[in-house]
Amino acid sequence: MLDHEFGTNPAVTGLTMTAGLLGFAVAGLLPEGDPARTLRRAMWLIVAASLVAALSPVFAVLLLARAAQGVGVGLLVAGGLADIARNHPASLGGRLTGSLIGGTAIGGLLSRLTGYSALWLGWRAAFAVGGVLALAFLSFALNRLSGTGPENGGIRVGGPPGGRGAGVPVGLVVAGFGILFVNIAVFDLLPYRLAGPPFHLPTALADLVYLAFVPALVTAGLAGRAIDRFGARAVVLATAVIGIGCLLTGLLPSLPAAAVMATGSISGAVALHTAHSGAAAAHGRVAVGRYLTAYYVGGALAAPLLAAAYQAGGWTGAVLPLCAAWAAVAMLAFFSPASRWRRETGPGSPPPEPLPAAP
Repeated sequence: MLDHEFGTNPAVTGLTMTAGLLGFAVAGLLPEGDPARTLRRAMWLIVAASLVAALSPVFAVLLLARAAQGVGVGLLVAGGLADIARNHPASLGGRLTGSLIGGTAIGGLLSRLTGYSALWLGWRAAFAVGGVLALAFLSFALNRLSGTGPENGGIRVGGPPGGRGAGVPVGLVVAGFGILFVNIAVFDLLPYRLAGPPFHLPTALADLVYLAFVPALVTAGLAGRAIDRFGARAVVLATAVIGIGCLLTGLLPSLPAAAVMATGSISGAVALHTAHSGAAAAHGRVAVGRYLTAYYVGGALAAPLLAAAYQAGGWTGAVLPLCAAWAAVAMLAFFSPASRWRRETGPGSPPPEPLPAAP
């Protein structure tokens, strides 16, 4: 629809994804403030940016609105990850992080339902509907958080800003570039792949690829529990091997193969993101911000770069670099010291340094 509206090609239209993800990256670098106030401001930024996107007279305005949406969402994600590490025991860190990441997968699935409204109402109305739904969900969530403190099992959103983290593992930050890179590329290109030969599916059917988000809801919880039991590094290595296999399966010219690729892409990204973001959160808010910045920058680069690779080298030319990206993530995990992938709390371990308030 955007190709037709603005006369752009897939590589240029993919910048709408890039802009949002770059906004996420910027959010990871913003200075900290009062947590509760920042979360409220992030909510209103998302709503306002959604409405501006709906009214965009030119493509450049749409890109700016998408970047603002990304800043707002990025602030919410970073705040949630930091609060899990600060207010809950390390033994529950994996499953709680998995729950948060699983929530983003649910949001991704619901956003596709919102996107389908564009088939009847137009893409502008879809952005407006998304903004209204964001306001409803976030108002409910933030009201619940503000009335629940850590003393009764909730997440604290108040407290003084500042504090000091326990260092930023370079391996985590570098790996962040490759995780979302793969997932964004797959879901940006698969609709084009399914609309072309040998499938020739209409847009409404090709977009059903986003149903792959459904199994990712289970993956997040399973990955979180596996991290608590076996450690993040083991989960990363196993996920990368399985995920690369799913990506290669997608080279086959069949719809079941495309479904396996899509499912492996989102499920793998969820598991890898749960492992890396939880490890970063254990090292402090600064580590969370830097990891998420790298994570979203990698995702932002995916759409235009892989669209160009797809146009130049076909489907195989787009898939093989994705396999290489996740292989690099696995190698970083393999060569990283185990202590940098999991916060230690056993006998004789030094107490973790206090973590700062979330943004």
